[in-house]
Amino acid sequence: MPSFEKDRRVKRTRRALQNALIHLILEKGYEAVTIEEITNQADLGRTTFYLHFRDKEDLFIQTIDTICEDFIKEHESLLSLQDTFPHKDHQRRFAPDERILTQIFTHARQNADLYRVMLRSDGASKASQRFSTIIQNETIKRLKRLQGIGLKVPDEVFAAFFSGTLIELVTWWLENDQPYTIKAMVGFYQQLFTRGALDTVILK
Repeated sequence: MPSFEKDRRVKRTRRALQNALIHLILEKGYEAVTIEEITNQADLGRTTFYLHFRDKEDLFIQTIDTICEDFIKEHESLLSLQDTFPHKDHQRRFAPDERILTQIFTHARQNADLYRVMLRSDGASKASQRFSTIIQNETIKRLKRLQGIGLKVPDEVFAAFFSGTLIELVTWWLENDQPYTIKAMVGFYQQLFTRGALDTVILK
């Protein structure tokens, strides 16, 4: 079998198992899902499962990786624009791009059940930690490409704050049945992140 055909077959098999896990998590919750149920849902054997993944947790983490990788790949052009856009106003240049934030909230809305289950289910700590790690790594990578801007805190501290606040805000928005529009949520996040809580408070 040619190598590219083998690679495509491997990708199809892994996708089938990942999709089966997502389906079952939405139906039963993470902890209740068994490997036997995953393989039955994917119409594959247990031997095939163990050729690709060590256990259910390994499949779960790699499923999250795939979701994030697909999102990053799909929106790479947007993610790269801010790295080179020559804002004279450094605060605007450094602010999270409205377009990519809009895509993040849109993706969350389109996959609301999945996000809620992954971020607030039995497997939430694993999912949240993995999401956070991916966002932090992407943030640090892009910080290093920005020219003419320095930070008063270490890159990893900035990245941890960014990922933590974003994940928590998206989760809150979904759990409360999306009480504000995507546009409003993007504006709220930009206000809080770029100007901070102190600047957001209005003294009466």
